[in-house]
Amino acid sequence: MSEWDEDSAWEGFESGVDDDKPSLKRPQRKTQQQRNRIKRRKEAEREAKHQLAMKKKAAQAEQIQQIAAEIAERDASKSALALAKEVGEGSDADDDDDEIVDEGRLRRRQLGKMKLPEKDLELVLPDELQDSLRLLRPEGNLLKDRYRSLLVRGRVEARRHIPFKKQARSKLTEKWSYKDFKI
Repeated sequence: MSEWDEDSAWEGFESGVDDDKPSLKRPQRKTQQQRNRIKRRKEAEREAKHQLAMKKKAAQAEQIQQIAAEIAERDASKSALALAKEVGEGSDADDDDDEIVDEGRLRRRQLGKMKLPEKDLELVLPDELQDSLRLLRPEGNLLKDRYRSLLVRGRVEARRHIPFKKQARSKLTEKWSYKDFKI
């Protein structure tokens, strides 16, 4: 600051030489025309949003109809195959029969190379049965059942059991510090 600026600062005002701040424009009141323009724009945006939502709903309804038609087709083909199987028309029914068996099975997500384990057969021998069903204890292991459920749903990868983990061989050495004693 020069000495002239110091004097002016002491007198109560500063010269605008160092003033880099632009003057802010005061917000004026909106006119009725501006308010109407904003209102029309908001209404147009709302209408566009509504049209988009209606278009999505129509697409979903159409998709539902397509899915229902596919299911009806599949049911009709299954009933036709069952009818053909009863009549015993030929080898074409046998080839398509395998596909039906595959569809009837539990659909599982395969994760990893290992196949999913089959469910253990839980049964109680006649001599182990209780007189009352209230006294009957549930068979099986909750932890194993839960783990298998996670495998079947594809939440956990199926892996084979590794009995002993290979560990790196550690070399035993004596520390030099305990040999280095002084008398």
